[in-house]
Amino acid sequence: MDREAGDFAVFESGAILVYLAEKTGRLMPADPRGRSLVMQWLMFQMAGIGPMMGQANVFFRYLPEKIPLAIDRYQGEVRRLFGVLDTRLAEHEYLAGDYSIADIANWPGCARTGGRA
Repeated sequence: MDREAGDFAVFESGAILVYLAEKTGRLMPADPRGRSLVMQWLMFQMAGIGPMMGQANVFFRYLPEKIPLAIDRYQGEVRRLFGVLDTRLAEHEYLAGDYSIADIANWPGCARTGGRA
């Protein structure tokens, strides 16, 4: 809840990060190319890493009936996405140039797993 903006509520983690970056003028470049790069890596987490890790965990850890096809599918996709991150980070210190909301969004899930699906 942003009290400074008249009790404006912001929800969804990606939207919260964008809102805070825009409000503070930090952690996201102002130029269109830099901003686009940050948004691309933020969406990579929102549409890829987050949902795929969630599904991998549900099928592997929480369902009483183990479904090998689903477990293999989601763990394989998480490994593929981690490979994309590894490739990017092998050549760049941060995902989108400078440290940004893209790194903030992607780090927690990857850090908890040690980069393993």
